[in-house]
Amino acid sequence: MSIMSMNYRNLGKTGLVVSEIGMGLEHLLDKEESVVIDTIGAAIRGGVTFFDCHPGHDYREDSINYQGYDKLGKAISGKRDSLCLTYMAYWQARAPEDARPRFEYFLRALGTDHVDVFIIQFCDKATDYEQVTGDGGILEYAQALKRGGQAKSIGISTHSTDIAYRAIENGAFDVILYPINPAFDVVTDGIMYDTGTLETLWDAADGFDAAGKAGPQPRKGLYGECARKGVGLVAMKPFGGGYIFRAEQSAGFTPVNLISYVLAQNGVSSVIPGCTKPQEIEQILAYNTSADAERDYSAAVAGSRWSVSGNCVYCNHCLPCAVGINIAQVNRLLDAYEDAEKLGAAEAAGKSGAANMAGAAGKTGAASMAGSSDIYGAMPVKASACIKCSACIERCPFDVKVTERMARATKIFE
Repeated sequence: MSIMSMNYRNLGKTGLVVSEIGMGLEHLLDKEESVVIDTIGAAIRGGVTFFDCHPGHDYREDSINYQGYDKLGKAISGKRDSLCLTYMAYWQARAPEDARPRFEYFLRALGTDHVDVFIIQFCDKATDYEQVTGDGGILEYAQALKRGGQAKSIGISTHSTDIAYRAIENGAFDVILYPINPAFDVVTDGIMYDTGTLETLWDAADGFDAAGKAGPQPRKGLYGECARKGVGLVAMKPFGGGYIFRAEQSAGFTPVNLISYVLAQNGVSSVIPGCTKPQEIEQILAYNTSADAERDYSAAVAGSRWSVSGNCVYCNHCLPCAVGINIAQVNRLLDAYEDAEKLGAAEAAGKSGAANMAGAAGKTGAASMAGSSDIYGAMPVKASACIKCSACIERCPFDVKVTERMARATKIFE
């Protein structure tokens, strides 16, 4: 058993360091002021520094004044300098002249002169993305704020893998907010759900069945690409808006093991579950004092409809390795390498869709994953030490061909 306190991670290449567990405020800021203050206070006492300042549901398009921001300002009074705050440009297609007064009100309400991440929110459709990034779009306003010091970095929030890849390739976005959980990880954009209609993502996860139990998980390629390009990856919807608990009541999912699942994925800087009262943030922060058995998500994933054979989920059930190889870390690096290689091949072949937007741009081979090679090189025990005892394969709940992957990692990285 190991007991942890809050850990902190780099937010990509922004220079910001954030708590690995953050907090989403979408469902909190329209609550009573005392509830807002008490909940955020509990989060800060628990070590939370990253707050996703999504406007609450009483936010009105026809008003720049939002009482939720006033409550937030009171909750963080005297603590702002130790926190990483986002601003959500909720109406992503707005012209800068419409966004400016709302952003300025946000700064006044929070008693600050800058935001850490200016996020263009809920950009799921190609037409929205083109408007956001086109001439006169809100991205230009965000870039002006960054140059002027009112925004330290720029982010985008999307549920679409295609849009996320386009944002990485664009180069203007430092941070991506993207939903990560075992249910959504098995869904394929454009095949199983309509990327322009968010509700169908839940429908696709709900309809996932035995017919799709093997093969790659394309959404996970995005995580490795964020790690490779130094884009901060912030995981939203770790519980699927509560859907995971309702859909798989007997699988054994908990807030703690779902947080653990997300934090184990490639490239994740922070996970931001939503909370509506102090008790909920306390249940989530129980992760920091939980035992290994409580964080273990492998049985829940394997027992759910979203179990996919042949894919490592980095649960470490393969350990202990007889020679001391960190098998999960090798698999993370190998997954990131292979995803980049596939994206480069797709680009070279002229394929459209997410792969064509990924920015691998024909960069295949070891050079395309120099970062992974460096991390691999620092590992005290390399994959080449594998003695093919197969004990790891016997322990793996997901039928990963571990010894074959160790051999491939040796070929690529050594």
